[in-house]
Amino acid sequence: MKTSKIIFFVLVGTIAGLILAAMIDLRINGRRDSDISSDFKVNKHSLKFFRTLTITNSMNVTLVKNDSSFFEITSLKDSISQTVNFSMNDDTLKISDFEKLSHSNASIRIHANNSLRHVLLKNSNLTLESFSTEELSLTINQSNVVLSESEPYKSRIHFLEIRANNHSNVYGREFYVDSMGIALQHSEISLDGITLKLGGTLADSSRIQARQPQEVWLKKDATSKININDY
Repeated sequence: MKTSKIIFFVLVGTIAGLILAAMIDLRINGRRDSDISSDFKVNKHSLKFFRTLTITNSMNVTLVKNDSSFFEITSLKDSISQTVNFSMNDDTLKISDFEKLSHSNASIRIHANNSLRHVLLKNSNLTLESFSTEELSLTINQSNVVLSESEPYKSRIHFLEIRANNHSNVYGREFYVDSMGIALQHSEISLDGITLKLGGTLADSSRIQARQPQEVWLKKDATSKININDY
């Protein structure tokens, strides 16, 4: 067989292999978002006015800004319908026991309007997703908070107060806060967003890492650490 024919058949075989691999990859990984979303179901619950949100022993919870107040439970379509232990008491919404073992494939998305002022967490995880407001306080006990921004620096919090204790952690990037006040006890904060003013106290082996604000006032004890990056 001539060399040119050998090269031709090798080339054809290679192309066929690439096409087959591409088809397999498309079958496995090329699903459209609409196809993926069809795997889930969403149950919506309307809420009345609330100023305080309390979350206890819960995970997979996200807080977003909206003109109206409600929450959604998202879970796999073929799974047993998930329930949320929640109650309304005066102006307080309480959510509890949405735990990892029984809700690993489900999540809660809370929509809050401008009335929300206080968030209290105990043994829970919470994500604030592109959340804008004038004033918000976070009181967290043995919990984790993520400040998430889908579009860098689009949302803005005028004043954010964070009180964290008992091995709590706060992490955020690409968000904007005009003024932040902190009080940490045996907890950590890592901020890669823009904070114009930062002040507060650290105690009991606490730690903060942040981008250089325009104004800084921080006080710590001998066991705690402050790391301010100028970039």
